Amino acid sequence: MPKKSRERRAKRRMRMNPQPLAVKEVNQRPQPLPLSPKQAPVAKSPVTMAEYATRHRYVRLELRRSLTIAAVLFVLLIVLYFLLR
Repeated sequence: MPKKSRERRAKRRMRMNPQPLAVKEVNQRPQPLPLSPKQAPVAKSPVTMAEYATRHRYVRLELRRSLTIAAVLFVLLIVLYFLLR
């Protein structure tokens, strides 16, 4: 039993006071490679609304269905409020 509690205390101490990282690891950063104009990243063309609508048409249908159900439940709550009053 005492051995387990010592191990637990040691683990907790490590969690509470972690060892600082070595200075060499912190200061070493990868140097960015210079890009020539030929290697520059090409910007993508913006997505048009027509492309966006065709890609996500199912979202519109599901949103309409969800809002319809929510509206029906809201009206049902109002009706029940007046009936059970």
